[in-house]
Formats: sequence, structure tokens, C-alpha cells
Amino acid sequence: MRKKPRIAITMGDLNGIGPEIVVKALGSEEIQELCEPVVFGSAQVLERAKRLVGSEVECELIESGNFRKEDLMPGKADEASGRASLAYIEKAVESALKKEIAAIVTAPICKESIHMAGSSYPGHTEMLADLTNTQEAVMMFEGSRFRVVLVTIHTALSNVPGLITEDKVFTTILTANDSLINLFKIPKPRIAVCGLNPHAGESGVFGREEIESIGPAVSKAREIGIDVTGPMPADTLFYYANQGTWDAVVAMYHDQGLVPFKMLSFEDGVNVTLGLPIIRTSPDHGTAFDIAWDGSADPTSMISAIKVALRLTGNKSTDFN
Repeated sequence: MRKKPRIAITMGDLNGIGPEIVVKALGSEEIQELCEPVVFGSAQVLERAKRLVGSEVECELIESGNFRKEDLMPGKADEASGRASLAYIEKAVESALKKEIAAIVTAPICKESIHMAGSSYPGHTEMLADLTNTQEAVMMFEGSRFRVVLVTIHTALSNVPGLITEDKVFTTILTANDSLINLFKIPKPRIAVCGLNPHAGESGVFGREEIESIGPAVSKAREIGIDVTGPMPADTLFYYANQGTWDAVVAMYHDQGLVPFKMLSFEDGVNVTLGLPIIRTSPDHGTAFDIAWDGSADPTSMISAIKVALRLTGNKSTDFN
């Protein structure tokens, strides 16, 4: 009998919906049959979450820190919860690098909480890149309709134009293409690239990023055999992406790619970090403080994140280098 893969699941910010969706996901018969989950979090909080949803599911738990159920402040940013969520990620990454687990699935963290705890990371992606000594970690969102890959991630919109360089766009295209081939097992990926400006700059009338950075990066990628198109106006590109025209869309900034993606795949969308030496996925939503600990959180995206992690784990174990 084939041994089921061990999948790490971090509990995220304990004041949010992380503990609830973790317990609900672990209660899924499909997840129980597919993997051996290992939760990185607080045993006391896990037990409270199980009582909240009426679950008796059992799982292995690895505890970091000393966060107790009395420390909970549902729906609020808090230093203690931020510190705990950071500790869970660090411990899970350590286990993944030691190959003690096959993949990591992370519940949502609160940026304000981790900053209160002394972290300077804008989010999971940057932290994971640092912990794994990865130079170019790339954020992809996998959904039922299309995939989106981001050139820039967590930064003010006013910073974006200065971050759109030929090298950055080319590296993102290259990482996306390699991952689609090696992790997603798409032999000849088709990739579309958004422009930054309205109408993709209209030949320089509305901006020169397409001419000076994005276009040259696309041309460079084509020269090495990548099937990539662009830069294209984002307002029309996503209409065709929704028809299945491409295997992935490269967007220039966070909301350009994630507004259309989440409009169509909010319930089952999955965040996948590309370029890491480990597999990491997460739900595509946040901590949802407004419904934290009221029992109403939907675990669909967490279940999807676990299933995508398992699929990528299976693909990576065949011939991924």
C-alpha cells in the first residue's frame, strides 16, 4: 500500500478564520483519504476550533511557541498571534527543507499582526523566499478558469512603474513557464502578458513601460522558445483568458491580476508560490476577521489548496529538478 504524503498545514493568524478552516478541511473525507496532514500551530486553539465546528477529527500537531487559547482575541490584530503565525511558518519550512513533509499549505496571516511582532515581511511570499534562500519567488493564483502570475506583489501602486523592469518581467515569464512545464505538467505552455497602462500604452501615448520594459522582456522570452504573447491591454486580455486561450496570464501588479481572478474563482482559488525549492500553496483569501470564530467560514479554498499541493507533490516526485 502506497504511503500517503505528509502535508504541513500552518494555522495562520489564530485570531482569524485559519483554525476554523483548517479543522473543517481536515474533516473532509477526501482530504483524509489523500494525505497525512500535519498541523503546525497551537494544540489548545486547535481543540477550541474543533469544538466550535463540532469536529472530532484527529491529526498530528507540531507546536511552536506557547500561544494558549486564553490569548485569543478573535477578529483583532495582535502581537502574540502575529508571533505565533510566524513561528508556525518557520517550523513548517524547516521541516519541508529537511524533506520531513512533502508540501506546505498555509492558512491566512495578518500583515498588521506580524508587523506588531517585529516582522518586516509584506506577506508569506517574501518570507518564504527569505527562509529558503530563494532569489525570485513568484506568486501564482490557480483557479478553475485561468491562472494569474504577478510581476509585483505587495507594494504601493505608486511604486509599481519603477519596479517594472525588463529583467523582472522576463524572470517572471521564465519562472512561470518552467513551473507550468515541470510542476503543472503542461508540455508547451501558452502565456499572455498584460501591459501596465490603459490600452497597453497605446504605442507610448499613455506610458512607455510597454515599449521600454515589458515588450523587450516578451521578445527575449520568445527568442528562447517560450510561447508568450504581449504586452496586451488587460481589459480585453482577461476576457479571452476566461475562454481558456492561455495557460497563464502575467499581470504587472496585484489588483490588475487578482480582481478578475477572484471575481471568477474566489471560492476555490489557490495561491501557489513558484520558484521555491519546496511546494507551498494557500487559500486565496485573507483572515476574514469580520467572521472570525463564529463558525461560518467556508473551507472550500483551503481544501482546494491542499488538493493542489498534493497534485504538485505528485508531479514533482516524477521528474522535477
